[in-house]
Amino acid sequence: MLNPGEDRLNYSKKLIPPESYELDFAMGTTFSLDLEALVGVPLALSLSSELDDFSDENPYYMLEALRKSADKFAIFCEGGQIQVPQNANSIFSLMENSVFEVMLPNNKSFHPKVWLIKYVNSEGESLFRLIVLSRNLTFDRSWDVAVNLEGKLTKQKWDKNKPLIDFFNYINTHSNPDKSTKIQSLLNELEYVEFQTDKNYPDFEFMPLGINGYEDKHSNLFDTYHDLLVISPFLTNSMLQKLNDKSLSNPSKTLITRRSELAGIDEELFEEFDIYVLKDLVVEGEGSLSEEQEELEQSQFQDIHAKFYARSKYTWHEFYIGSANLTNSAYYGNVEFLLKLQYRKRGFRIQELIEDIIGEDELESPFEKAVKPDQADETEMDLTEELERKIKELTRVERRASIVEHDDGYELKLTFDSLPEDVTFKIGSINSKKDVPLEHEVSMENLSLLELSQFFRVTAMVEDKEVKRIIKIPIEGLPDDRVKAIFKSIIQDKYTFLKYVAFLLDDEFLLSMIEEMERKRSGKGRWDDAYSDYPVIYENMLKTSSRTPEKLDDIQKVMEYINDNDVIPEEFETLYRTFLKSVKRVKK
Repeated sequence: MLNPGEDRLNYSKKLIPPESYELDFAMGTTFSLDLEALVGVPLALSLSSELDDFSDENPYYMLEALRKSADKFAIFCEGGQIQVPQNANSIFSLMENSVFEVMLPNNKSFHPKVWLIKYVNSEGESLFRLIVLSRNLTFDRSWDVAVNLEGKLTKQKWDKNKPLIDFFNYINTHSNPDKSTKIQSLLNELEYVEFQTDKNYPDFEFMPLGINGYEDKHSNLFDTYHDLLVISPFLTNSMLQKLNDKSLSNPSKTLITRRSELAGIDEELFEEFDIYVLKDLVVEGEGSLSEEQEELEQSQFQDIHAKFYARSKYTWHEFYIGSANLTNSAYYGNVEFLLKLQYRKRGFRIQELIEDIIGEDELESPFEKAVKPDQADETEMDLTEELERKIKELTRVERRASIVEHDDGYELKLTFDSLPEDVTFKIGSINSKKDVPLEHEVSMENLSLLELSQFFRVTAMVEDKEVKRIIKIPIEGLPDDRVKAIFKSIIQDKYTFLKYVAFLLDDEFLLSMIEEMERKRSGKGRWDDAYSDYPVIYENMLKTSSRTPEKLDDIQKVMEYINDNDVIPEEFETLYRTFLKSVKRVKK
């Protein structure tokens, strides 16, 4: 059921449309967001592909995925938790109108991890998919858990969906007018969707936390029980005590958490719970094999990140999956989301689930029994967390941006109504290497069209410590041709244009011809010599396009974006118009 050795899920595969369906609209939530990971969302939703399938040397896939789906998805994240990408790329700007920061008051966090997706097929039938995760939209390698429900439209309303609708209605207040209209249309249908489960899960309940009307509705998670399993990477002692106090006679109580949380657990609770952590060898991963400390620090660690609760009372079993850690903040302030599943299987015991996770062989198990440690020195972590809080505070400040065009480029003017105290900031466009000190009013000059973005890199600094994040600032007066400039920065010449066309048509023959053209361009022949092959190329394109004529519309849109005779061969324009007319005659 939850076997980390065998049952592994791929985030992007959870988003890929079912066979014969395509994306209508998707909305998702995450606490932290990696823009490079976010590129994988349109790849999965519109091209049914995974981000790892492609490299930076083939940007056509990402460009086409964003062109097709940028208007069809929205992602909501915690303000101040967008990570700075390792490599700046102007293509991120195509996702600006799909990313929305949520800023909660009183230092609370927007922490849910949920996707609601609507797919449609050629018959006009709709399929809805709800994915509830503990995983953020990043490349973090930590261990998470996910579950998805699918459902179709019915003629009756389902009251069971009301908490889910209320949750997404709350989130929709943080979108822009264009996305808000599409989200509302999706939610209007949601009350008629019947989500299905198999026979082992006879009932379920949606549990939003921290929104109006659901501030303290925890279902019966904190009711009495006989057996309990808690997986929570972060916890507070008082919440663990609250669960402990609800145990009945002869209980079994198991906790899986991170080693860093052990120092905060009271000694008496160590006696009450069987507590497990991942072994250091597993946490350090391949980094533990390195003899160089620098390599160890740079390696990607992994740890428990899943949030999962299993409780039994007599023969009644319930699972809770989602974003809520066992902390005061999660249940009394943050916006979170849990899915409660009733589980029914004759003879089932929670101990079976624990054995699946922990394993019966102590040497082979990735986990080990925890020992109460001495209080850890967290000075370095405290300073990092303080800088993160300052960036979070900055995202809650009223801010504005405007743009002025000069002969030598563009000037961005930023205004902040206030700035957090006791910290120094610098700021720069995500697509520019230049940073300037952040003050109430700041100007960035001599920016190119491609350097303009509503994503800004912010660095918070105290002493020799710094933390970087991306924040979003809407800009008044962005040039209308900025998107076209992004396309032209990737499709720069006749070779790349034709390669893009080949990709749109999924034409292997055309790709082989283009490779031959590239060899000629690189010195083994004249680039223009390849034009003699055009009739053969376009005959094949015509055959492909006649089967899927909608691809002609995609080519037309790309041509409109480029609109450059140095990039779009004149012969292509002529022959394209010719077979476009032929396809229209065939359709008649």
